[in-house]
Amino acid sequence: MQKNALALSVDALALSADALALQVDALALQVDALALSVDALALQVDALALSADALALQRIPKFNSLRIAVLSCSPSSSYI
Repeated sequence: MQKNALALSVDALALSADALALQVDALALQVDALALSVDALALQVDALALSADALALQRIPKFNSLRIAVLSCSPSSSYI
């Protein structure tokens, strides 16, 4: 009887260790997901900065004239 109780205790301890290992793995995955979210946010900030730069360049008269000249030479100039 004691041998069976000891074996069950050992099994329970092993299962607890497995559960703890799974929780550690889940936490690591959450950290990875958070890092990916931070990277995505950084890319969105970069895209916003590029959009602001493009808007600023469009407001420069020489650049705007150059853009129109380049577009008028392109095959899709019908969209101007």
